[in-house]
Amino acid sequence: MSASSPDETRLRLRAMLDAQFAVLLAVLLIAAAAGGGLVYATHVDPGTEAREETVSSFTVETAYDHSAEVTEPNSVFETGTVLDGRETYFTQVAPVLDVAVETTYAASSASDVDVRFDSVLVIRNVGEEGGTVYWSEREPLASEAVSDVEPGETAGSSFALNSSAVDATAAAIEEELGASPGETEMFVVTDVAVEGTINGESTSYARTVELGLDHGGDTYAVDDPGVWSDTAERTRTVAVERSYGPLRSIGGPLLLAVGLLGSGALAYARRERDLALTPAERDYLSYSDDRSEFAEWITTFRLPASVHERPEAEAESLRDLVDFAIDNDTGVVEDPRTGAYHAVSGEFVYTYRPPSPPAVAPEEGADDDPPAGDVDDADPSDDAGAGGDAGIDPDDRD
Repeated sequence: MSASSPDETRLRLRAMLDAQFAVLLAVLLIAAAAGGGLVYATHVDPGTEAREETVSSFTVETAYDHSAEVTEPNSVFETGTVLDGRETYFTQVAPVLDVAVETTYAASSASDVDVRFDSVLVIRNVGEEGGTVYWSEREPLASEAVSDVEPGETAGSSFALNSSAVDATAAAIEEELGASPGETEMFVVTDVAVEGTINGESTSYARTVELGLDHGGDTYAVDDPGVWSDTAERTRTVAVERSYGPLRSIGGPLLLAVGLLGSGALAYARRERDLALTPAERDYLSYSDDRSEFAEWITTFRLPASVHERPEAEAESLRDLVDFAIDNDTGVVEDPRTGAYHAVSGEFVYTYRPPSPPAVAPEEGADDDPPAGDVDDADPSDDAGAGGDAGIDPDDRD
């Protein structure tokens, strides 16, 4: 039965696994241990971590609402028309600005909640960027308190501002002082206070909001800040089960599986498959390495029969034959018929016969032929027709 050459890659893999068996087994067992630790810490006993949990929240929103009624006849607006939510109003036809400040709150539960509003008009003269206040006048506008306000209910306070009167007050102060070194500005300040039992706890909230006014003679502008919103949360620290990302949740079991399966497969391969190479397999790999390394020094052609009539010396390895050929300035010839390697120098032919590839299980029905390496003893006279002593020395090849 004929034997086919084994897969050289498998031979080298076996050699590597045998040489590094202890290291590979240690690595796989460490991986299995690490994976087991990750699996236990992630899925079996993940432990706990402290987390802040919102028990209740309390939100307060405050906003200004402003409008002006047209009181003077004109060709554009009918008398009694209410102009609301504008940035600019007309002093001549709607001089009085009606302002309401409104507050609402949201909470899970509340009782005895009172909301108080204190609004004042501030007229002052300030330097550049408001750094210096040269004079300031405060005029109370309204102070109101609303009791028993429920969550979601709106509490409010209202007052009116006569733009002409406000402008006149500012002009009178400037005239009294005889100078106006900075810029005169006007705005409404409202202090909002909310007190009561909210979400089961005694709560006190305070916020100051402002509504800007800018008098320009025939018009006055309102700088509305919009809705002021504040939220206060009551939290508690709770212990929750620690959670991990997919890298650890999946990586732990995967590492454990790779470690266990890999170490098991490695131990099975060593026990059942015998990873250690036979001397013949090691010799074959050594020859294969030399053949690849010295390929450039080797030529392939059939030698004439006369070469084999010379005295023959045997080389222990292909490396030894190549070294000899280099030292003696001759070439190494691979005979494709026999697979042997020859170097001709002087009266001798120096020969290295490579090991036969280690046999593997033959296919069924294959012919029982001898290995290719055993053809070396064929009758050299078969090549007598090659003629002459060509190939005896590289210089005679021409």
